[in-house]
Amino acid sequence: MKVVGLLVVFGVIAVTANEAFAVDLVNKDNGGYEVKISLSSGTNRTFIDSLSVKREICRGKCEIEVKGVGIIKADNGDRVVIRDGNLSKE
Repeated sequence: MKVVGLLVVFGVIAVTANEAFAVDLVNKDNGGYEVKISLSSGTNRTFIDSLSVKREICRGKCEIEVKGVGIIKADNGDRVVIRDGNLSKE
């Protein structure tokens, strides 16, 4: 039984650590936005709905461009927030 308990603890730690090495995008505005994510390996495009979160949009260093809002550089563990038509990091 102790082995199962230890496996659960290690699993929780691994998931928490894994999430700390990604960038999340949070939209606190009432409208959705087109998003371009520039990575060293290329560019991805996506859309974020109003009042929503896109988890793990990149790992490592990336540049996030939110159409009509701006551009921000992000790195592991950053939480990029769209609020009142502005970009910031939490």
